[in-house]
Amino acid sequence: MPEPQHRSASLPAAKLPWHHTLVGKVVMFMLMGVLFAYVTGALSGFFMVERGAREQWLREAQVNAQIVSATIRRIYTSVAVKTDGTGQVTHIISQRPIGDEESVLETGFSPIDVLALASAQTRNNVWLFTKSSEGSLTVVADALNTPSDSPANLAVDTWQTKADAVDFYVGFASIGNEEHFISSLPIVTPDGQLLGVLVATIGQKGGLYQMRNDLISKAFVALLVVLVATALLVTVLMRQLFTPVPVLIKSLTEIAKNQTADSTPYTDRNDEIGRMAKAIDALRKKVIEREHLLEVKDEALRFQHLAHHDELTKLPNRVQLNNALKTAVHSLLQGDVFNVMLFDLDHFKAVNDSLGHAAGDALLVEVSQRVQGLLTDDDLVARLGGDEFAIIQRVVRSATNEAKVLAEAIVSVLREPYQFNNQEINIGVSVGIATAPADGRNSHDLLRHADLALYAAKAKGRDRYMLYAAGMTMDSGIIEQR
Repeated sequence: MPEPQHRSASLPAAKLPWHHTLVGKVVMFMLMGVLFAYVTGALSGFFMVERGAREQWLREAQVNAQIVSATIRRIYTSVAVKTDGTGQVTHIISQRPIGDEESVLETGFSPIDVLALASAQTRNNVWLFTKSSEGSLTVVADALNTPSDSPANLAVDTWQTKADAVDFYVGFASIGNEEHFISSLPIVTPDGQLLGVLVATIGQKGGLYQMRNDLISKAFVALLVVLVATALLVTVLMRQLFTPVPVLIKSLTEIAKNQTADSTPYTDRNDEIGRMAKAIDALRKKVIEREHLLEVKDEALRFQHLAHHDELTKLPNRVQLNNALKTAVHSLLQGDVFNVMLFDLDHFKAVNDSLGHAAGDALLVEVSQRVQGLLTDDDLVARLGGDEFAIIQRVVRSATNEAKVLAEAIVSVLREPYQFNNQEINIGVSVGIATAPADGRNSHDLLRHADLALYAAKAKGRDRYMLYAAGMTMDSGIIEQR
């Protein structure tokens, strides 16, 4: 009887929603591209139309300001004007408000008559505002002689770019409940006090923007047509051309998870899909090769680390110490000075014998950590084996003084009690010191002289340090410290 297949193998894969499929995403991407290109072009055209319209409105508003100022000067001969560098009138200068009773008697023209003359030339309304005692701008008259049943209290509600009405302004502003594109000429006294404002409009905002609104409506309809056509066309093309793409995506996903056992399908095709499949299969083979190389590299680094470090304390071992010592000896040619220290632990054998090797190993690890905390970044401490350690100390100023300071610190810190399984352990340390180049100019002499000084420290009673002195031998007995 044949073995039954796994149930999941006979079940069809769950169908993704359209917008999650590759075809759906490509279609959406293409639509976004078309939308971006269309909107970019439409916005460019819109901004060009908008910019041209605004430039035209600006010129027309500035011309209106010139017309209004010229009309005012013909009627009110006592006023003067202020212009900018281009000759544009920016202020009307008057000793008293324009349009008051005295000016009417003097000229024979009411404010409405004067504004009507200006409006006849600009073909749009013109207002005269005066500054009230509260500091707000209220309407005195307008060229169209607005009936009383209309809003009587016309006011400039918003100066959209400048809050200060003392400056000449061209742009959109709210007058009553309507928004106009205006030019405003401040009426000021010779000393700059605001008396009123003459406002001339070129038209309401809605009328000025009617062409823009028509353009936007037509562009929106055209955009919908283009998007629908593009979606249909791209969907058909994607389904016909890229059916193998989901399979290749699955292959890439497996490669990303380091699942490289299966070969990539569709490599036998001679089109772009076949090239893509061959590239993916080449990538799969490269991943296999890379993983193998990484394994070899990691193994080599591990062996290299083991070859140069002590496995228990993670300190450099004798091999790395010898290499570092050769480098230090070579630096003597540049005038460097350094100390070589050898030290081993006093009564360490008794700890191993009484508490076992686990306690001895824990003690060696803590000793290495305590000593490392005393060294600078330029110093090196290595474990030579058993309870024997060595230090290369870089000298900054005085070799003897710096050696004594470090050796005293080592003796002191290693003398402090240790804890193992709630049991206190007390040991000491003996240190021997040799200085390069005073006590030797090669690795052999320096290590031998440091070892002689270490033997002298033990002979003197342990738990101390000794500096090498000329004439020291293994048989020289106890020698006084320098």
